[in-house]
Amino acid sequence: MLEQFGLIIALMLLSLAGTAGSVQQERGRVAAPELECDRSDLTLYDGRITAYRRRKGSTFLRISTNFDTTEQVTIRHPGRSESYDPSRFYRINGQAFSKTDWSRIERRTGVLRSGMRANVWVCRGNPSIQPVVDWQPDDTGANPRSR
Repeated sequence: MLEQFGLIIALMLLSLAGTAGSVQQERGRVAAPELECDRSDLTLYDGRITAYRRRKGSTFLRISTNFDTTEQVTIRHPGRSESYDPSRFYRINGQAFSKTDWSRIERRTGVLRSGMRANVWVCRGNPSIQPVVDWQPDDTGANPRSR
């Protein structure tokens, strides 16, 4: 009876250890947005935005990544007046980006808030697929989610 009890306790501890490991693994990975891109071509640039130029027809970003690289992306949004708005390529903290979110990422129109961080998804194998920017206004960088 005591041996069975010991075996049950051991199995429960192993089960809990496996659960804790998988939860940490989930927290350590950043979920990709819905993109029509082969997974092997999908790249994440996560870090601090060091340059931001939003103009009619395009938005340029330079990212100082959490992995000590500097990456650049340009999002193209040409066409009719409503498509000049790049927000259809934006998310905020993993959620849909709305008109009220502009004030969370910009001090004023076209001027990014200081220290802004983002996860930028790029389809390197197909440049015709526009990058997706998941803005992280509350991420201080002390404990980036990707590390």
